Amino acid sequence: MPRAGFDVARVRDAYPILREMAYFNTGTYGIMAEPVLAGYLQNIARFERRGMVESGSLHREIEASRERLAARINAQPEEIALTGNATDGVTYVAEGLSWSPGDEVIISDQEHPAMSYPWQYAAQRHGIILRRFAVDWDPRKSLEAIRALITPRTRLIGTSHVTSPYGVRLPVKEICALAHAHGALALVDGAQSFAVLPIDVREMGCDFFTGNGHKWLGGPKGTGFLYARRELMERLQPAYVGAGSEQSFSFETGLVLKPSGRRFEFGTRGFAVPASIGLALEWFDQLGWEAISARIQHLATYLKERLAALPGVELCTPPEWERSSGLVSFRVAGRNEQELQRQLEADHLYPRTLGPGSEKIRVSCALFNDESELDRLVECVRRFVGTPRSR
Repeated sequence: MPRAGFDVARVRDAYPILREMAYFNTGTYGIMAEPVLAGYLQNIARFERRGMVESGSLHREIEASRERLAARINAQPEEIALTGNATDGVTYVAEGLSWSPGDEVIISDQEHPAMSYPWQYAAQRHGIILRRFAVDWDPRKSLEAIRALITPRTRLIGTSHVTSPYGVRLPVKEICALAHAHGALALVDGAQSFAVLPIDVREMGCDFFTGNGHKWLGGPKGTGFLYARRELMERLQPAYVGAGSEQSFSFETGLVLKPSGRRFEFGTRGFAVPASIGLALEWFDQLGWEAISARIQHLATYLKERLAALPGVELCTPPEWERSSGLVSFRVAGRNEQELQRQLEADHLYPRTLGPGSEKIRVSCALFNDESELDRLVECVRRFVGTPRSR
């Protein structure tokens, strides 16, 4: 049943593509609500048609977007760098801190390439020792796995808030506290939690938090952010800089970078893109962030209960909401996930596989989905389970 206070019909009307298909891949690419898209295209047209005449107003909208974004996660605007995606934020940390050979970094074994690739590259470049802890559905076991890897050389612990493949929610507040208790920094990748779960970086206690605008928020592709505590933002050294990075410059005294996240933002860019993050935030404000989270919780729980009742179907995502989020991953034991994906797409249902040979399908339960779409997906899986295996 629709959640009280959440107008499902109004929301779905804002995504006309849903008349043609059920879109279940928000965890990769979100789709944009029509009111947001209209404003975004208008911003692009303003800049492309009028150039410098509009640049000042777009810069003001960028700063307004930064302020709204900072307020949403309980940060200060100076602690926010606007990026192209969450991967940028991880890279700014991995390459912006100073390292010594033998320094150790701990990440999880369920990281997206957005986290694992930058840290592996940093290990190769700087002699960092990279360790990985095993994610468990039981948060206590995940914490125990991290604790077992900590040494006096541990400098940073990084983890996804919600893991990309299986939608497992990590105990990030406890992980951050554990890092600090051992003198290490804490980085949280919020790519799969921002705009799904409430985010309060002060309460979480993280030193760094990355997110994006193109997934669950349904903002422009090419938008993301890095939060860094103010004193740490000043420590991050950009790999490259340009006009806009500077607080002051002369050939006599040198270049002094801005002490805020703006040190990472420079040069001529598509200013209409970050300026339009505020449009997506405004859309969520209108719908209600708590109502959106409750809706996603309801849909994810609804789907998990029905998939778990099918013979031969194994959930790869914790059933409890407190240990999961809007991602629901499952497998049909011994069956080819590509074949199932083809059957789903033939019924105009679009989740994603977790890679060839994984046997796993991942479904993103977004604010615009409804129960009838999930029922169609479950029915398609039921038919697939009942069909003979292909040879």
